[in-house]
Amino acid sequence: MSTGAFIGHVAQAVGVNVQTVRYYERLGLLPRPERTAAGYRIYAPETTARLRFIKRAQALGFSLEEIREILRVEYEGRSPCECVQRLLEEKLERVEREMAALRRFRRELRKTLARSQKLPRLPHSASAICPIIEIQPSPHKKKRKGGEKR
Repeated sequence: MSTGAFIGHVAQAVGVNVQTVRYYERLGLLPRPERTAAGYRIYAPETTARLRFIKRAQALGFSLEEIREILRVEYEGRSPCECVQRLLEEKLERVEREMAALRRFRRELRKTLARSQKLPRLPHSASAICPIIEIQPSPHKKKRKGGEKR
């Protein structure tokens, strides 16, 4: 049996819990470790580096499925950098679209807030829950791209 570390040591070295290590193993992100005679997992020294790689990839927004694909390419003996580059470009495009949508939403919130500050303060009534919301256009009246109504 080669030298290695128990699951608790590996998890602690990377800052994850042991359930995470087991989960990544089940997903195929980590190679199956050797076992002691008593059945304890003994992880190879490379496991810590692989776990750190996974955590760094997650910090860049990669899903576990995407990380599995990157690791598969590497396992096949090819450089996964082209795959990583493509995924990063896709992520950046998605973030740009989401940021544009958030900017539009922020403008709409500011307009609504400005309109609400001009509304007269009315006493509560059973016919109107909150005029600030009720003056908003109905979402179902907005047109979809191509001119179709929802």
